[in-house]
Amino acid sequence: MNKGGWLVNDTLTCIPGTKTFWHDLLENIPNLKDKTNSYTDFIYLKEYIEKEWLDAVIKPDYIIRNATFFDRLSLKTKTISLLQDCYDGSVREKQLEVCNNSKITVFNSPFTKKKYNDLKAYSCIIPLGIDFDLFKPQKNIDNILNIKENTILYIGSSDFKIKGFDKILKLIEETRFNFCIVLKDDFHINHPRVTIFNKIDHKNLINIINCCSMVICTSNIETQHLASLEAAACNLPILTTNVGTYFDIPDGEWGIKVKNNNFKDGIYYILNNIDSFNPRKYFISNGFDKKDCMKKWKDLVLSL
Repeated sequence: MNKGGWLVNDTLTCIPGTKTFWHDLLENIPNLKDKTNSYTDFIYLKEYIEKEWLDAVIKPDYIIRNATFFDRLSLKTKTISLLQDCYDGSVREKQLEVCNNSKITVFNSPFTKKKYNDLKAYSCIIPLGIDFDLFKPQKNIDNILNIKENTILYIGSSDFKIKGFDKILKLIEETRFNFCIVLKDDFHINHPRVTIFNKIDHKNLINIINCCSMVICTSNIETQHLASLEAAACNLPILTTNVGTYFDIPDGEWGIKVKNNNFKDGIYYILNNIDSFNPRKYFISNGFDKKDCMKKWKDLVLSL
């Protein structure tokens, strides 16, 4: 692959010690250059990239950019825009302007694509891949974290509106289940049946996942829900709302969707039938392996 490209976003990761999809692109697509400059605020990103392009002796053959948070780039370069965040109002209008002026828009799930069915330009779906070599079941793990047996894992934030964290608090209050909560914010709760972690790295996250029995997604809006997929790679079955990756797919070996907002019954069902699930096998078989996803991205670049 002789083509050279630019990766355009504000930063590669917001949490030190973690790798994101943007790292995956840089590591897997030859001659793709990081143009985040470590961190460039979205306010200045358009101006910065356009000046870089004007000053460049060799122009990029293509640009891969975040479709959200900064305006359309006024450049004569083929653009691939990744749309993985659903918004309304003026932000959505800017997203559509960016995508309708891109060569290709990549959605991370059917859920996200359906939310933008008024997009006029060409688009495709490529999920954000899971590293099944990193996230995997670990037998005889040393449970130094003292996570209790049959613990339900929640990974996300304490946001009520989008993440539905109020449902987790309600389950803690109204049931006797054990919970392990991993948050990217600083929310804390002291409760005898709750173990909580804030802003942890991938190494510790994998250990935590493997000490739990199942994972729960209570989100009201979710474009993919990478966190539960990483738990699924460790073979934890999923209880989820009808969002993201799980949008309109039937229950199966990956897990189940909550019925009538009754998370309590869903938890009981999974814990009582734990051996009937094999989420790791399901998602590997359905193209969620990072290797498969990166191959699709490389093929996409070659097709330009």
